[in-house]
Amino acid sequence: MALLRYYSSFCGGAAVNLDLHNFRQSPCEAAKHATRKYKIMKKYIYTLLALLSFLYYLWLGFHNSFRMSVLPFWIILSALFLLLGYLHRLTLYHKIPAFMKRVLKICFCACLIFFLFIESCIVWGISRDTGENLDYILVLGAGLNGDKPSAVLEMRLEKARLYLQEHPQAMVIVSGGQGPTEPVSEAESMKNWLVEKGIPDSRIIMEDKSTTTAENIRYSFTLMDMEASVQKPLNIGIATSNFHVFRSLCIARHIGKESFPSGQSYRIYGLPASFPPLLLPHYMVREFFTICVDALLGNLG
Repeated sequence: MALLRYYSSFCGGAAVNLDLHNFRQSPCEAAKHATRKYKIMKKYIYTLLALLSFLYYLWLGFHNSFRMSVLPFWIILSALFLLLGYLHRLTLYHKIPAFMKRVLKICFCACLIFFLFIESCIVWGISRDTGENLDYILVLGAGLNGDKPSAVLEMRLEKARLYLQEHPQAMVIVSGGQGPTEPVSEAESMKNWLVEKGIPDSRIIMEDKSTTTAENIRYSFTLMDMEASVQKPLNIGIATSNFHVFRSLCIARHIGKESFPSGQSYRIYGLPASFPPLLLPHYMVREFFTICVDALLGNLG
């Protein structure tokens, strides 16, 4: 009160009627204020995420002529962020029964958890260490530019080349068929690239009939010399893009049960090749859907 009297005299003696209760907020008013701030902050965050998702969609589209698979995902994600940010303003949302809202939230959370679990498995594959003393390296195809390996395929080949130079006992299988617009098979293009980089022709085995990852692995396993490794485990490394390692290992371990004779022990390792960082989020999302399809087809066991 002394402070108020001082303030009154400072204002020239004018009557200053201040109610101390104006400086206080009831718990109910404080909760409403906090809720309002939370909604505003949530709206801004979701709007920013929607904008970033939309810009990423445009960037991917302009750099790849809008022909990339799963590209619409980023538009759908952008719309979802906007919906989450402005959901409280929709009249229709407030008309939905409370129990139905709970069901929708549970379904959404379950889908999100499943998505994050698969993505964590992909990240696990990215961080895998290369096995030692490999008998075979299997390089999976990834498209051509003319008769030359694409940039992504070169990264896989470079990963294999470095290992082959350090381990002269290892053989390499280059796996990939010929697409309808490709002048040569991916296997032949990969073999030529490795020979140019100094890998002897005698260490390279070609598999040029496959068109999918499962066929890459299944057909390549039939080309391996089982008799030479009966007395010891057969160590196999799969050189592929880092985001692709987890799915490749799952497929390889499933197919290995069918391809290798009983009594033949084997170990399969990933050789994760680098990948353009800006493209990685999109390909990790695409890999999620591909894993789901392979699981439905029975390729993952």
